[in-house]
Amino acid sequence: MKSKDILFPVPSALVVSGVGTDNNIITIAWIGIVGSNPPAIGISLHKNRYSLSLIKQTQEFTVNIPRQSDYEKVDYCGMVSGKNTNKFNDTGFTRMDGCKVKIPIIKECPFNIECRVLQEVDLLDYMLVIGEILEVSIDTDCLDDNKKVSVAKVDPLVYIPTIREYWSVGQKLADSFKIGKYVPSAYS
Repeated sequence: MKSKDILFPVPSALVVSGVGTDNNIITIAWIGIVGSNPPAIGISLHKNRYSLSLIKQTQEFTVNIPRQSDYEKVDYCGMVSGKNTNKFNDTGFTRMDGCKVKIPIIKECPFNIECRVLQEVDLLDYMLVIGEILEVSIDTDCLDDNKKVSVAKVDPLVYIPTIREYWSVGQKLADSFKIGKYVPSAYS
């Protein structure tokens, strides 16, 4: 297979940009953690996106992870430009003040990340925006009895870019950084 932009599954993240009533929501699948010190996340946006212009103005954005039940709203936010449309009004999503940035988080999303732009990397038609993670919040009803994140309770929506499908997350298989200790020596 020739070189292609294939990686799956990926989060279906809702990125909010802009302040006041000029907020916009864009669905981003090209997203990921890019560093731990400082904690950083990267999002890739086409240079003609309205959201990119808003991020450049404020140097802040939020990343909001929706539940799989919101797949129709998530798809809408990725298909419609925010230049002439208020996606908060159209979808019924609720703005909620963040703790560290002026950009709102989405109340209906159980997992939210507040970011300040660290760097922009020019990728021809795209701009990779690297944001320092300033605050992470998760709904308390998405924690288990040990106060750890319960992926089943978050119920995140994921996207498969190559076939353009939304999926929910499957079942837990094992604990990472533990199960590998039991691999037979024949594999080492």
